[in-house]
Amino acid sequence: MEIIDANEAAGAQVRKLYDHPQGQALMAVLKPGEALRRHTAPVDIFIYVLEGEGAVNVGEASARVRPDLLIPCAAGVPHALENTGEGLLRALVVKLGTN
Repeated sequence: MEIIDANEAAGAQVRKLYDHPQGQALMAVLKPGEALRRHTAPVDIFIYVLEGEGAVNVGEASARVRPDLLIPCAAGVPHALENTGEGLLRALVVKLGTN
């Protein structure tokens, strides 16, 4: 069994924590002012904010995010995440279905 230390990541990174034919779990870590550029995924995803403050865009909608918020995003819909806070923003990104 492999145990992953999700706190090791620093900077604008996305690290794969778990990979399975039916989905993936990734950890996104962004420093203040950093962002994950607008992109799409071929499968449904959700983003669960663990730490920090930021802004998310899904399609044409925008929202402020904070810990314990879950943001769903359908396959093919453009989305982006930005750290607008003063500390790290850590979010769990889960891809559902076939990769």
